[in-house]
Amino acid sequence: MKKEFFLSLVIAFLYSCETANKKSILTADNIIKKSLIAHGGKNALKGITSQNENGVTLIFINDSLFRSNQYVSLKKTGGKSYYQSPSHQKKYGKKLIFANNGDYSWTQNDGAFAPYLQPQEEHISQGGEDYPYLLNLDARGVKTFYVETIIEESETLHRVDYTSSEGIKEEVYFADSSWLIRKTRRFIETSQGTAEMLRYFNDYRIIKNVAIPFRTEAHFPPREMNINIIKSLQLNDTILDSRFEFPKPKNLGRTEINAIVGAYYNLSKDVLKIFRKEGKILVEYNNQPATQMMVVDENLLMFRDGIGGGSRIANVFLKKKNNKTSLEIHLRDIITEWVKK
Repeated sequence: MKKEFFLSLVIAFLYSCETANKKSILTADNIIKKSLIAHGGKNALKGITSQNENGVTLIFINDSLFRSNQYVSLKKTGGKSYYQSPSHQKKYGKKLIFANNGDYSWTQNDGAFAPYLQPQEEHISQGGEDYPYLLNLDARGVKTFYVETIIEESETLHRVDYTSSEGIKEEVYFADSSWLIRKTRRFIETSQGTAEMLRYFNDYRIIKNVAIPFRTEAHFPPREMNINIIKSLQLNDTILDSRFEFPKPKNLGRTEINAIVGAYYNLSKDVLKIFRKEGKILVEYNNQPATQMMVVDENLLMFRDGIGGGSRIANVFLKKKNNKTSLEIHLRDIITEWVKK
């Protein structure tokens, strides 16, 4: 009886030691090291200098398929990225673009007739690295901290919080069974306001000794889900840096600029002012602080109406009316006409 009691104590002690040891290895550093190996290792990951993928995006709203479209996604070392898909509103541009040249981001969305520079609060760069978030953390000033272990859909996930040098936080969840990244969670600022962004990574396949998810899901409130499925993928293809650069705006001559600048009014007698200052064309609209106008061509200019969440791109078409310059402003699906005084 004493032997059985003593044996049970030994077993309990060994079990507690094993459990404590398991808990002790659940640090951010150890989890990331295991994941680094699972994704192919540092050398293999660093060997990927570019990624060229074609696929399909399925958009679900309230659990029903809203639309689907083909897409092209390019990535290159240095934080360069380019995503293009067909436009959903044919009255605007023919394509949607989200791009970053490594220093700044630019886009063309459903409300814009041409590409424009994107406010950086709308695009959170990973500082030269996107997926899989594993390399160069110290050099980028990213701090990591193991938070907890959870069970989600019968799978054990380990959460590590990544905090950038700018204080931007992202939750990264690693699968206990494979140590591959299964999920990320962060909050981003968009023209619609603050939004929670959840991403899930599935269907991992080994390409050039690197594990890459061929199916990703992005969830947005209230009930939207975007599913990206890779159809073809080429790694380390030659991609010119020019693919990631913002299209160079047209330079207008003095005569063209003089024809544009001035005060305009609409039927409500509101005043819109376009003027030149320090080599830039600025606009004052709806009593807001002056903002810079972007020249697309001789007949199309663009400016951002508002600051931060809720702001939109205004498309400005130059027209002639009774030998006077007039403006046709497209903003939030509303068209207003302004005549030069």
